[in-house]
Amino acid sequence: MSKKQPNRLAQLIDHQAFAGSALPRSLADNMRIYTQATNEIKILLVDCLPDEILNSCWVVGLTTEQLTLSVSSMTAANHIRYLKNAYLQVLKEQSITFQQLKHIRIVVVKNPAVNTSPSEQSALPTTLLKAHKPNENKVLSQNTKRTISQAAKHVTTDKNLKNALLRLIDE
Repeated sequence: MSKKQPNRLAQLIDHQAFAGSALPRSLADNMRIYTQATNEIKILLVDCLPDEILNSCWVVGLTTEQLTLSVSSMTAANHIRYLKNAYLQVLKEQSITFQQLKHIRIVVVKNPAVNTSPSEQSALPTTLLKAHKPNENKVLSQNTKRTISQAAKHVTTDKNLKNALLRLIDE
C-alpha cells in the first residue's frame, strides 16, 4: 500500500483539516457564536431586508449592548443605517439573544465572506480579480474628452504630452 500524498493544490485550511488541526478554542467559540447570530438575524430580518443585503450580511461582533454587522457595499450599509432603529426594535422584540441590544454598528468589507461550495471556491479568486481591474474598457464621457482636448490645445506646451492627450481622446 502506498502512502497517501497531500493535495498540493488544496487550500491551507483543507491541509489543516486533513492533518487534524483545529482552530484555537476561543476562536472556534467566537466563530460558532457569530455564525449562530448571523443565522438568527437572517431569519428575523428576512421580511425586512432585500436578499442581496441578507446574503452579504454577517455578524462580526456581538456584545450584550452592541451588534456589529458586516456588509459588502456602501449601499447596503446605508440602507441598514437608515432603518437600523426599526431593525433594532424587531430584533429586541423577536429574539432572546438580542433583547438587551442598544446599538447596531455597520462595517463595509471589500471581499465579503461567502458560503460557497469547493467548486465555486476555485472560481472565486479569478472572479474577484476580474472585478478589481481599474479603468479597463471604460469609455471617456464627452465632457471629459472636451476638458482633455482644451487642456491639450491651450494649456500644455510639451509636444509629447499634447500628442498623448490627443491620442487618449481618440481611443
